Amino acid sequence: MDFLLRSRGTASSMYNQLPLAARRKALDVYRGLLKEARAFFDETTRDFITTYTKQEFRRNQHDKKILRVRRKLRNASTSLHLLQRANAHRFRDAVSVLEYGYGRKGPRKVEMLHAMAKIRPRERVFGNLREVARYRPAFYALAEKQFGTKKLVVSNGSLKSRHPLNVAKMQDRHWDHIRHRLLPPIDQSTMDIVEERASTGIIVNALLRPNATINTTTMNISPRDMEMLRQWEQRWVKFPRKSQTIRYYRALLDKGMAVMDVTVDMVPNKAKYWKAMPRRNARDGSGAVKPDLIPKKSFTFRHSPLAGKKPPSRANGIDVAG
Repeated sequence: MDFLLRSRGTASSMYNQLPLAARRKALDVYRGLLKEARAFFDETTRDFITTYTKQEFRRNQHDKKILRVRRKLRNASTSLHLLQRANAHRFRDAVSVLEYGYGRKGPRKVEMLHAMAKIRPRERVFGNLREVARYRPAFYALAEKQFGTKKLVVSNGSLKSRHPLNVAKMQDRHWDHIRHRLLPPIDQSTMDIVEERASTGIIVNALLRPNATINTTTMNISPRDMEMLRQWEQRWVKFPRKSQTIRYYRALLDKGMAVMDVTVDMVPNKAKYWKAMPRRNARDGSGAVKPDLIPKKSFTFRHSPLAGKKPPSRANGIDVAG
C-alpha cells in the first residue's frame, strides 16, 4: 500500500536521534494506524493493513537517517488521516482503502502480478511483442484485455528513429508504463464475496459463514472462537449502512475486478513444421524427437455483471440519520 509504504519509521530506531516529541509522535502514529485498521469494516483490508504496518515499522526500525525518518513519519501521519476519513465513511477515502486491500494499487497489486504472471517490480520486459507473448503469456493476455492490441504497440509518431534499438527501447518504456497501470485478476471466492456485498449491502466475515471453507491444517476455529470474533467485530468495527456498503463495493467492482480462467490445449508444433514439413520424425541436435503437439495456454476473463451499474436510488428510502 503506497500510503503505508511511507510509514516505515519506528520509535525504537529514533530513540537516541530524535527529540522526545518526535518519539512520542512515532508511537502515537503507529498505535493510531493499528487502531484505525482494527475499526475498518472489510476484514481482508483490515488484516492486510495490520500485517503490512507491523512489517514496515519493524523492517525500518534501524533507520539512522534523521531526515528520512522524519519524512516517513509525516507520511505515516497522512496515512493515519486517510484511514480516519475512511472509518468516517467518506466515499472516496473508503473506496481508496478498499483498492489497497484488494490489490487494485499498492504493494498487494505488485504481489498479485508476480503470482499471476511472474512480473517483478523492476523487471525489464522484452522489446519484441512476440517475445512478450511467448515468455509472459498471462501478462500479455491481461494487458491485451484491459488496453487493447493497438495500445500495446508504440505509435510511429513517438519514434525519433526507426532504428531497431530505438524501437526496442521505446517499447520497453511503453511496457513499463503498462505494467504500472495493469490491474491483476482475483480469484472466484473473492469475487463472490464482493458481489454479495455489492448486491445485499450486508458484510459478514468469511470466517463466520456457515459454509466457509477453512483450511484445517493452518487454522482451527472452534465455535467459541467464532463467537469471540463476532463479539470483537461488534465492539470495534465501524460498519457502514447497507446503502453505503453497496456503493463502496460496486465502485470497487468498477476498478478492473475480473476472474482469469486458464485452459490448456494441445496444438501443433509450428516450429517443427515451419521449415521441414515432410520430415515429421526429424530429430534436433540433442537427438530427441520433436513432439507433434505441444501445450498452449489460453486465458479468458470474466467480469461481474454488477460492474458499471449504478447503485439503487435512495429517493424512496431516505435514511433520517443521513
